[in-house]
Amino acid sequence: MLPMGDVARVSNELFRNEGDDSDSLRRCRTLVNAIDDGIFQLNAEGRFVAINDAVVSLTGSPRADLLGEHVSTVIEGPDAKRLEKAIRTRLEEGIHPDTTFNLVVESAAGGRVPCELQLSVLVDDGEHRGTVGVVRAVDDYDRTNERLPSAWTASDSIASVINEANVGVFVLDDTFDVVWADETIEEYFGLMRSEIVGRDKPTLIRETIADRLDDPETFAQTVLATYEDNTSVEQFECRVTAGTDREARWLEHRSKPIESGPYAGGRIELYYDITDRKEAQRAREESEQRFQSLVDAVDEYAIFMLDPDGYVRSWNKGAERIKGYSASEIIGEHFSTFYTADDREDGVPERNLTRAYETGTFEDEGWRVRSDGSRFWANVTITAIYDEGELQGYAKITRDLTERREQEQRLRREYELSERILETSPVGIAVVNPDGSAARANERMGELLDLPDDGPAYTTAQRDMYDENGDLLPIDQRPVPRVFETGDAVTDREIRLDRPDGPQWLSINARPIANEHGEIEQVVETATDITDLKELARRRKRELEEREKELDAVQLATNLLETGEQPAPDLLQEFVTGLPQFFQYPERTAVCVSVGDDEVTTDTYEPLERRITASSSTVNDTSIAIDVVLHDDPSLAADRTATFSEEERELLETLATLLKLHFDRREYIDELQASNERLEQFAYAASHDLQEPLRMISSYVQLIESRYAEVLDEDGEEFLAYAIDGAERMREMIDGLLEYSRVETRGDPFEPVDLDVVLSDVLADLQFSIEEHDAEITAESLPTVMGDASQLRQVFQNLLENALEYSGDEPPRVRIDAERTGDEWTISVSDSGIGIDVDDNERVFEVFQRLHTREEYTGTGIGLALCRRIVERHGGVIWVDSEPGEGATFSFTLPATDS
Repeated sequence: MLPMGDVARVSNELFRNEGDDSDSLRRCRTLVNAIDDGIFQLNAEGRFVAINDAVVSLTGSPRADLLGEHVSTVIEGPDAKRLEKAIRTRLEEGIHPDTTFNLVVESAAGGRVPCELQLSVLVDDGEHRGTVGVVRAVDDYDRTNERLPSAWTASDSIASVINEANVGVFVLDDTFDVVWADETIEEYFGLMRSEIVGRDKPTLIRETIADRLDDPETFAQTVLATYEDNTSVEQFECRVTAGTDREARWLEHRSKPIESGPYAGGRIELYYDITDRKEAQRAREESEQRFQSLVDAVDEYAIFMLDPDGYVRSWNKGAERIKGYSASEIIGEHFSTFYTADDREDGVPERNLTRAYETGTFEDEGWRVRSDGSRFWANVTITAIYDEGELQGYAKITRDLTERREQEQRLRREYELSERILETSPVGIAVVNPDGSAARANERMGELLDLPDDGPAYTTAQRDMYDENGDLLPIDQRPVPRVFETGDAVTDREIRLDRPDGPQWLSINARPIANEHGEIEQVVETATDITDLKELARRRKRELEEREKELDAVQLATNLLETGEQPAPDLLQEFVTGLPQFFQYPERTAVCVSVGDDEVTTDTYEPLERRITASSSTVNDTSIAIDVVLHDDPSLAADRTATFSEEERELLETLATLLKLHFDRREYIDELQASNERLEQFAYAASHDLQEPLRMISSYVQLIESRYAEVLDEDGEEFLAYAIDGAERMREMIDGLLEYSRVETRGDPFEPVDLDVVLSDVLADLQFSIEEHDAEITAESLPTVMGDASQLRQVFQNLLENALEYSGDEPPRVRIDAERTGDEWTISVSDSGIGIDVDDNERVFEVFQRLHTREEYTGTGIGLALCRRIVERHGGVIWVDSEPGEGATFSFTLPATDS
């Protein structure tokens, strides 16, 4: 065969026009005609512009008849279409042109010649100018070759067999174009194959085929749906209507995707004539219904006749029992009376009658209505009755299936639920027969037992099993055989299976299934994979042993450090003495602990190579270090490899952290105590030293008032009043500050305090103020708490005075109650006064913080701060819940006497 590159060059230069008679062209034509293979050139539209003698001989068509014709005139439609697609793909994707295709050439005499084709595309300045092809006839070639096959013309005998089989066949390619149809399709649908091959099948359905069906819309929707994803197998029945080019007949449609071969991605559709079957079925049903219509006394069925318009003409006893109407009540009424309102509105009765008329018999199930309005589930059969081809009416049979439907639905739900549980359960489940075979096993059981998917059915003896001690379990000692033998259930039996990836532990439960005679027929076996749980338990046990050592060491350190007041050297000595016992080799472990300038070691301590160290420092940069060393044991040769474990390193870090926390706290407490002492000394000194000048100011102001009051004018008297008021307020602030500074140092020891007694004393002291404000104070029974009675009295007095003072325009209403929570009591004092803005809820507890001017309300601004300090001394907290104009509730906690 001439190389395709050479053919392309010849075509570009010489192989152009049969009308060109130049010498060079004649020489070229002589050369091309001398080649045994057919050579042709197509223009960009796919039409012949040049052919050699071999093409003329191959096609049997004169050269003049071929020139100007489209290539599809000599190539079957599907092959021509694929040839065009191949050329287009090569132009768009730039694929190398030297590709061989198989196709069939149709000769002028009607014969089909299998051929092999090579082609090259002609491109000039990036524009497609045409195609040059070399074609040769072949005696035989592999039709599975997917380069450009035409499978349906490979053998006329295949088409003949299919045509004789009375099965209509459509073959569609991956774009759902018709690539082949047999003669039976022409007969069934009244179509010409020459008109449909090569056409788009969805378009063919919409424009031609669907209109020839009894229910075109349903047919079109059903078939077109198979093309959307082309993955499903479809089967349904349809009815072809009669026409000038076809007979009426019933067809069964079957179709499936083509998964391999030249039309992979396409679809094959088969149509079987089932007219005889449908006619026989309809005739049989008509005969049966006519027979049943004569049985008026049947009690299980409602059997009655309808006229052609659907009005009741007869009524049997079964109809009276099922539907509740007597014959006199219902005869002459339309049968739609038995349907629900929704069905009547939807036209169901008329539609059912129409279907019975069209098909002869129509069967339906649905809700029907009795005479009393109750509903029942009915099975209904409507049969058209004919006499000499004329419709006489309908026989209608109704059966009450309410109970059966409920039972079927219940059984279906139970079955579906059982199947869903069985297959989705993470537990392996099997039903085992007496011979050890599995009547049913879910996928999980196969996974747990590592059974092959295509292996023999599972039996009890198929796998070796071992007990908790690793001993092989005899078959008769395994859970299922034990249940068959004893009749007793086996629960939570642990067994081990050996798998290539390691041991697998299963927890087995087995229970008998007995028949009505109490005989065990089967055993239900469940298996749960507990391998991870067994490994986790083993790992947790090992970790627990390590943690117990660590916890003991931490507990020892905690106990020592909680003493608090013990001198640092003594504490460190106890700490060092007990520490070695918590290491792997306690008799060879030595310890050195240092905190600042204090250092304590065990007797055998010396710096060694095998050691672990943890260090830290306090907030004041006091250094902390723990050094643990391991001495050699000369009697053990392998001892040189001994080292500290990671757990021991973590323990040392934990102990260093505990020491840091302890000495941080001690340093903080020392600083806090010193600060408090300085603060208290300052407050006491300041308040004490201010008393003397304040007394002097007060004395001279009082002298001025007593001696010169008569000579002072109005301004002088006002100024003198301001001075006296200021001195008095100063005295109150100094007294309050002094009291605030002495809360910690001058308080009494804690003891049980009856708050009812404390409150009673406070109310007695405030009696005059309570009456003056016309206040109403109520209180629940208050508990006994641990505390300082005098200081708690001060808290109640301050809170009640505030409730009276900030009551607004209305008489004060104050309530005191208590609530127990765990080891403490919450005491609440609620008033109905002016309230506090939420942004000031914290500010009110600060020293000298006032929310109002002195002209509005009196006070020093230290009362609530004093309450907070007293409550905090008792280990509690105090807070306020309030909104402006809604009153305020002050709550504080105190320890219960039994806490």
